[in-house]
Amino acid sequence: MRLTPLGGRLMQKIVILTADAGFGHRSAANAIYDGLVNHAQIPLSVEIINLLDAPGVPKAFSNTQSEYDKIVKSIPKIYEFGYTQSDRTVPANLGKIGFSAVLYRAYDEMIQTRNPDVIISTYPFYQAPAQTWSYINEETFKEQNVSDVKAEIEKELPGVFNMFTTKRRPHIPYITVTTDFISLHQLWMSKMPDIYTVANEDTKKIAVEYGIDPNRVVITGIPVKPIFSLETRSKPEIRESLGWELNRTTVIAIGSKRVSKLVENLCIIDHSGFDFQLIMIAGGDDKLYREMRKTEWHHPVQIYNFTSQMPEMLLASDVAITKSGGLITSECLAAGLPMLLIDVLPGQEEGNANLVTTNRAGILTGSPTELLEAFFHLMTNDQAQLKRMSLNAKKIGRPRASLDVCDIILYYLKKQNDAQNKPQS
Repeated sequence: MRLTPLGGRLMQKIVILTADAGFGHRSAANAIYDGLVNHAQIPLSVEIINLLDAPGVPKAFSNTQSEYDKIVKSIPKIYEFGYTQSDRTVPANLGKIGFSAVLYRAYDEMIQTRNPDVIISTYPFYQAPAQTWSYINEETFKEQNVSDVKAEIEKELPGVFNMFTTKRRPHIPYITVTTDFISLHQLWMSKMPDIYTVANEDTKKIAVEYGIDPNRVVITGIPVKPIFSLETRSKPEIRESLGWELNRTTVIAIGSKRVSKLVENLCIIDHSGFDFQLIMIAGGDDKLYREMRKTEWHHPVQIYNFTSQMPEMLLASDVAITKSGGLITSECLAAGLPMLLIDVLPGQEEGNANLVTTNRAGILTGSPTELLEAFFHLMTNDQAQLKRMSLNAKKIGRPRASLDVCDIILYYLKKQNDAQNKPQS
């Protein structure tokens, strides 16, 4: 697709909004950025922005990102309770009002300084301030019951529509990219976005049940790096580039500060007697990395604290041992990689685990003994079950997800381009 400049600009401007609470939101943003910058074949200005780190945003909000890992690992039941309770209508609406009040100025500043042609969001907290900004500033409202919505906002935030003196401006296309497989928290929901991209039919159904127009909900999958669909090398070829053994069954174990007892689980399969090489990634957890390094392993191993080559490593592997996070689940499925799940965070990760096990693309284990049993079945009978699970993972994986999202973005850029270059009558 080739676009002409908008309004005399040299480049169209795209802003991707994200946050760093966990890995998934930022990873989705990075995958979309990669697709736009390296594969769109048109000149684009693309910027990823974290509004939670903007000046003026209370530390209580920005600190939720750094505290996320501590909360989900040390007090998972409290996290589960908070997640579940906040997904009810009244708490969710109160949350939207709060986020709108706290983040409105940061959102407005982003608009004024960047003047984007299209906005993409991979984080649910930004839905409310974006909707409020649209109602206050844009010339036309897509919302059919806009008067009711404005009345509701005015009731909760008296005088909000008189707080800012603004010049009415054309609508800025807004695309919401959700990052959950099964459950969609109500904070994602808003009738303002032009398009929602979702993981699968289940998440589309949830969005529609919340009242989103089904024609504005597109199934793309959760964005993963474009390399998952563009890689042409074989597993042995990728392994050679990574310095791994070429023709040995490859088990990759992905850890982080939120994965419990990973080394304990790996030690039991290390004594299983099967022939394999073990790739371990600590996910930036220095304590876990040191534990991996000091353990005496009985198989060929490669140990990484952190890697920027996760897609290549997953594509080069035969089975993954990890938790059921949204990011790693979407990446493993995109790579056609069966999963042995050893940790599930209460809340949305339970849906991820259910997706994997229901489609027989992996096995959920509750102890090292259960992991050994599952591993035994994958490695015996000429690895027949492992091969079946790999095919099942490929069936539900979406390696083109980020490129499909990029196609949607380019479509809205073209609409903006056509509208702004249309001759005046």
